[in-house]
Amino acid sequence: MSGCRALALVVSSVLLLAMASAGFAGDLSPPLNDFETADGALCNDGEPVQPLGLPVAVAQTLNLEPQLLIAEANELASRSDLEAATTGFLPQVDLSAEDERYVPSNAGAPIVVVDNTVLGGAQTKSAYASLSLQWNLWSDGRDLAAFRGAKAGIRAAVHGVDEQLDQALIGVLKAYSDLYASEVTARNDAQAAAALEGIRARAQKRYVRGYGTEVAVGQARMEALNAAQTLNGACRDLEDRSAGLAKAVGLEMSVLRRLRVLAPPEPLSNPLYGRTMGDMVSSSPAVAQARENLLAARMKLHEAFGEFGPKISLSVQRDYLGQNVDSFGRANRHIAPEDYRVGLEFEQPLFPLTSEGSDVEQATALLHKAQASYRQAVLDAQTKLAEALSARREAERSYEAAQSSLTDAEQVLELAEAQYRAGRKDLDAVEHAQMDRDAAEADLEKLGSQRALADWIAERALFPQQFPLMLLRRLHLRVRLPSAGEDDQ
Repeated sequence: MSGCRALALVVSSVLLLAMASAGFAGDLSPPLNDFETADGALCNDGEPVQPLGLPVAVAQTLNLEPQLLIAEANELASRSDLEAATTGFLPQVDLSAEDERYVPSNAGAPIVVVDNTVLGGAQTKSAYASLSLQWNLWSDGRDLAAFRGAKAGIRAAVHGVDEQLDQALIGVLKAYSDLYASEVTARNDAQAAAALEGIRARAQKRYVRGYGTEVAVGQARMEALNAAQTLNGACRDLEDRSAGLAKAVGLEMSVLRRLRVLAPPEPLSNPLYGRTMGDMVSSSPAVAQARENLLAARMKLHEAFGEFGPKISLSVQRDYLGQNVDSFGRANRHIAPEDYRVGLEFEQPLFPLTSEGSDVEQATALLHKAQASYRQAVLDAQTKLAEALSARREAERSYEAAQSSLTDAEQVLELAEAQYRAGRKDLDAVEHAQMDRDAAEADLEKLGSQRALADWIAERALFPQQFPLMLLRRLHLRVRLPSAGEDDQ
């Protein structure tokens, strides 16, 4: 039984209501800052926004994400296949009852029995019942192969839920981080556009007063125009990222409403290390699912070969009969045991065996496909692991470089302000230094979000089974432990 399924990582709708209530309101909905209150005016669209914290986004994903719901439904369907496979080992018991009125054409004719049909004799009303048992004693391994294949199918479906859960959580983390980065970019672009518009206005005033140049005015105007166009692109990207987060969460958003995030993704407190490549790949839910599908395909091939073998079954039947000349009621009240039959049947297919051969060919093709899928799953897991670790190293180095760049920009801004106070720099130079400092700070915020996302993706690649629980605990979301009856087969 897989780790995340053992903890039943299900956040119920009760949790969603609780988080929307006063108990969680203070944690998930802090007071809006200036940027948040002016979010609609930022892009000049006046659209209402819906704040969404990462805990709520993850909880909504676990309850609403369509692909995760489909994977859970597939698991339930696989359990019904196991129930169907179990019936091959159990006896089949049937009860039949019949009331029959027999009217002969010649009541004086002698009674003649043809097979199981009685002809002649007097008119009578009969009540007949039969209790029969059919039990498959031997089927050359077909039933056992079907049972083992069904159990492998359940395990594959469980690992499929685990894999889809990991993908859904990573998807919402990535969409949340992308929206946060877009908001930081839009905020910085808005500040830059406002600053460049101020520079353009001052250049215009200097030109009107006679100590400015047309070149300076034109340059300031083009910079302000480019900043406005950049802001428009950032606003469009904000809309796209909001729609992407809504899709990742599984929300149906109105075209007149968009999401906004409250804070960057939570970074990992204590990243885990120290596993071998083989352990990390074998514990991947995708690899485990492919491995169980391969086992199920092998059992399907054994089941197909079993169709060529003999089948032995036991049959037991007990008949009950009641008769009366005048009344069905009296016939039913006087029903009593009659004969019984016990049979042992041997069945061996001999010719033409075309159906059995076709089943073997199809099962062989499915086995080859499952083998290739397993190999592909292993290669994908190895590649994703290498990419995740490389992305983590890149994000860490980029964040350190952004910290150094922000330090340099702050020093340049301090120097520009000092020279402005000394009369050696104009206000435009200070504004440009401030814009450079704000851009460096925005880059640091975005790279910090990307670093947190890279950490989570790397942890998911390293510890795929523990990843959902790690994330939910980091976000202070509750999990429900399963009862004993919910254990996997």
